[in-house]
Amino acid sequence: MSLVRFLPAWFHAIADYAVAALLIIVPLAAGGSSVAVATGVTVGTVVAVVSMLTRYPLGVVKVLPFQVHSAGDYLASALLVLAPFALAFTDTDGGLSAFYIAGGAAVLAVSLVTNYQYSPRRAPQISAIRSQHA
Repeated sequence: MSLVRFLPAWFHAIADYAVAALLIIVPLAAGGSSVAVATGVTVGTVVAVVSMLTRYPLGVVKVLPFQVHSAGDYLASALLVLAPFALAFTDTDGGLSAFYIAGGAAVLAVSLVTNYQYSPRRAPQISAIRSQHA
């Protein structure tokens, strides 16, 4: 579900891989409690795997419909925002907590403006229509 569908699938795919990389690299580089670091590495790994399995421009093994992928985006957003509180590391790992909450908000924002109606069969047709009107 999107509020506005202006973000194309290719841009969303790039954002997915960027978020996955940041969620893995930042906690490992910054350090912190094992639960705080594991949160980022785990969610980042899942985001990367789901992205690789999605039927969209940067999917590797395209088996997961992009519309189903959207549910995972909302779940990742909720996990990132809630994990510091649910796993009780807001006091001990304030920096990572803020990073995860901001990351969850960013994932939510991107999800709310993504056009999840991507179809590889429609992509060439859309490009042809746009070039005719240019």
